[in-house]
Parts: sequence; C-alpha cells; structure tokens
Amino acid sequence: MLQEKARLRGGAQPVSLRSEESRANRTTDVAPGSSKSLQKALRILFHLGENGPDLGLTELATQIGLNKSTAYRLLNAMEKFGLIEKMGERDRYRLGLKLFELGNKALESRTLRGEAHHLLLQLAQQSRETVSLAVPAVGGAVCLDRVDCADTIITVRTSVGARFQSHCTAVGKAVLAFLPEEEITAILTTDSLTRYTPNTITSIRALRKNLEKVVRRGYALDEEELERGLSGVAAPVRARDGRVLAAVGMAGPTNRFRAAELSRKIVLIRKTAASIAEGLGS
Repeated sequence: MLQEKARLRGGAQPVSLRSEESRANRTTDVAPGSSKSLQKALRILFHLGENGPDLGLTELATQIGLNKSTAYRLLNAMEKFGLIEKMGERDRYRLGLKLFELGNKALESRTLRGEAHHLLLQLAQQSRETVSLAVPAVGGAVCLDRVDCADTIITVRTSVGARFQSHCTAVGKAVLAFLPEEEITAILTTDSLTRYTPNTITSIRALRKNLEKVVRRGYALDEEELERGLSGVAAPVRARDGRVLAAVGMAGPTNRFRAAELSRKIVLIRKTAASIAEGLGS
C-alpha cells in the first residue's frame, strides 16, 4: 500500500486509468458508422497540414500511429486525386494543390452567397418570380441559393444543393456556355441529353449553337425545355478574367416570359448578375 501511494505521488498513472483514457480517445477518434479508412486518410491530411510542409512516410506513419503499408496505401490513393503530392523520387509527401483549389471554391461560394442573397430577394420582388443562384460544379451547375415567390406556379423546384440540368435549363446553359472548352466537351460527351419536352435540345450540335448564342447575347433562355408551361432566363456572374463564378436564374409560367415582359426580366437578371460581380470585386 505504501509503495502504491508513493508511486501515485511520483506522478505515474495507474494502469486502469491509462486504459480508460485510451478507450476514451479511441471513442472520440472514431465516429459510429463512419469509414475507418476515410478517417485515417483525413488524419493524414490534417497532420500534414499542421506539421508540414512535408513529411517522410516512416515519420508520418509513426506520428499518427499507422503502419507503413496502410499509410502508403492511403497516400497513394489521395495522390491520384491531387490531395497529396509525392516529392520527386524522395519518399516524402506534402499537401496537394487540389486542396488549395477546393478551399478557394469553398470560400468563394460562401462569400458569393452572402453577397448575392439580398440581391436575389430584391430580384424576386421586382420580377415576382422564383429566382436562384447556381455555381459551377462537376458536371454542370449546382443550386447555391433560391428565393421563392408566392406568385409562381412552378411545379419543378430545384432545391439548394441540387444540380441544374445543363442542356435544358437557363441557369445550366448560362454556366455551361462560359466554361473552358475542355469542360464543355467533357460534360457534353458524358451527359445524356434527355428529352423532357418537345422543345428539349437533344443534339450536341444544336446545343453548341445555342451556347454560342448565349455567349453573344450574355444571357440564356429556357423555352419550355424542361417542363411544358415553364420558362426561364439566366445570366452569368463573371470574374474580370472571364471565368464564370455563378449564374443568376429566374423561372416561371411561360405566359410571363414573353415579349415586353421577357425583355424587362432580361434587363433585371443581367443587372443583378452584374451587381453580384461588382460586389465581389470581380
């Protein structure tokens, strides 16, 4: 008993307490139902970010408690996606530039939504239509924000986070038309141009001509291409270097997207897109 007290006073921790602490750490490290491999990969990314700029395979595996073969497998997998870079022939690794690109896009999207939301509210009030903001994403455009209008009878609503069809929505075409040529080609060759109505463009050649028209006039139209009775207009939000940052779209019953009323809405949508770009300093 005296020896046990002396040992405790000396600062050593009882085995039972150490075991309990280890179990607690394991509990917080691994979330129920999540992928252990994914968590290990994320631990590698975070550790490199906090302890880089670069680390060798052996020291990295040792520092985060992985065996070398597991660490190598995960590093190799992440390297294929540009998340990790191997430094020449040396057995050392650093964070990949893809993370920088993704981080910039995440920051840009949040800034974009914050800057644009009050302008979307204003646009919805002025146009009396449902309006949306979309950003370029893999395969086309994704809805970042939407403001509904009580006056609309739209039956197809694209929720925040959902993908706009690239070939048959105004917003989708407003983004697609201003992407780099290689991205346009990749999307057109991998996406099926599904026919939704008799007005849907299902030919790549016809869609390219439509996109050329979008670039010339600075806005895109959806003329009942996704749903009968539903039309829309959209304009790109572009940076000073010409990159498309987003697109502002408006959709509603076709009878409200004709003649003088359509012209008024085109002016409103282009003005809003320009105001968002200006607010971003683009």
